[in-house]
Amino acid sequence: MPSHSRQLAEFAATLKLKDVPPDVIARAKSVILDGLGCGLFGAQLKWTEILSDVVGKLEPGGGQCSVWGSDKTASATSAALLNGTMIQGYELDDANPASIHSCAAVLPAVLAAAEFVGADKVDGETLLTAIIAGFEVGPRVGLCMNGNKMLAKGWHTPGIFGPFPASVAAGRVLGLSAEQHYQALGIAGPQAAGLMATQFGSMVKRMLSAKASQSGLYAALLAREGFTGIEDVFETRYGGYCTTFTQSEDLFDLSALTHELGKSWETMRISIKRHACVGTNLSALDAVEELMQEGLRAADVERITVRMTQDAVKHSFWTPYEPTGLTAAQMHLGYCIGMLLLEGEVFVDQMVEDNIARGDVLALCNRVDVVRDEAREKKGRAYARGADVEVLLKDGRTLTKTVDNFLGSYQRPMSDEQMAVKFRRLAEKTLSPARTRELERVIRHLEATPSAANVIDLLRADAAMSTAS
Repeated sequence: MPSHSRQLAEFAATLKLKDVPPDVIARAKSVILDGLGCGLFGAQLKWTEILSDVVGKLEPGGGQCSVWGSDKTASATSAALLNGTMIQGYELDDANPASIHSCAAVLPAVLAAAEFVGADKVDGETLLTAIIAGFEVGPRVGLCMNGNKMLAKGWHTPGIFGPFPASVAAGRVLGLSAEQHYQALGIAGPQAAGLMATQFGSMVKRMLSAKASQSGLYAALLAREGFTGIEDVFETRYGGYCTTFTQSEDLFDLSALTHELGKSWETMRISIKRHACVGTNLSALDAVEELMQEGLRAADVERITVRMTQDAVKHSFWTPYEPTGLTAAQMHLGYCIGMLLLEGEVFVDQMVEDNIARGDVLALCNRVDVVRDEAREKKGRAYARGADVEVLLKDGRTLTKTVDNFLGSYQRPMSDEQMAVKFRRLAEKTLSPARTRELERVIRHLEATPSAANVIDLLRADAAMSTAS
């Protein structure tokens, strides 16, 4: 039996769109739209501008690849870094039980690879097949490594899992053989990196998934030229990927890398966020939102207690909350609950720098406790992102609500139209409504699109929006 590493490489090289079920293809398109919407919104953000300025100084002549939402260009690897930072730049992009942000790793690498070889030489079916291959490989790495436990240990899991799906997706566009894909995986693994302390207010968290995308693209480009990587990167014991990141011989499951590969589709288990915050907050926010629909008001709240798994508590709550930056606000469950109670939404117009030290939000934030729920932990992975919320009212009454799976999770998926509304709200911050609708149409029919240029051209800033700005 070939190693798991070789089986992943063979899958990446041989996957055909006709072998992908129609519902998986439809889901992939909706997820792609979500990622592109997040990226187009992210084009306007402060950290994107800083990164773009630095890339511009390093590459004063630009490059052959597009920087989304602008008329700028960069080298392929710098474009992947920039565009990936845009996607993950506002805690709006996809989440996953395997603790990876699929679009931020896959989409920038795929489209940069297409422009590198010539966008007119890559058709939509190739793009879509490459993206689905990446969507399948990335979560399997996370499942192998028990992503939530890795988060709890302090690793930024999208950063350490992301180079693999990026290399697979980019490699498919570049036309890698199975052997070249195998080498690319071995090049991607040593580039994996990311620390969770980035959540406490720094800008650098915004680019960790993008760095993974860039690393995966580098891996595919190098393998294409004959560069070699670690043999059996997942299985190797001393210094291998799994043993080193887990610091163990057994705290990982190699079989998860290839279990029902090509039969059971991880693309269907990619979750979509409705709120601009970390994914572990979403079920608790849904619970509070449901209580608000039943009449709960911010002025009624004496105390809120949220019960979640210990891994979720570590990721989403710390005391005291301090307004050190927008990243910290988006990660902190107490802050997000306060914002939801006051504004009715935790989206891009609420989660802004001017609000991170708002007194009324902080007052509510300080009334939130988040504690470990051992009973939930015993229920297993399917319940790991859920939350039990208890609200003590000022009149002495207590309200409770349990949400095991947030709206947008794969267990409770948003409809295609709900996802499209989110895409339009985000994309229209950068593109005109007409251009936004055309991009949506092209992605919905991606397999019939004759050229990747049709997608890439629509991702550039259009003249009407540039004039208006």
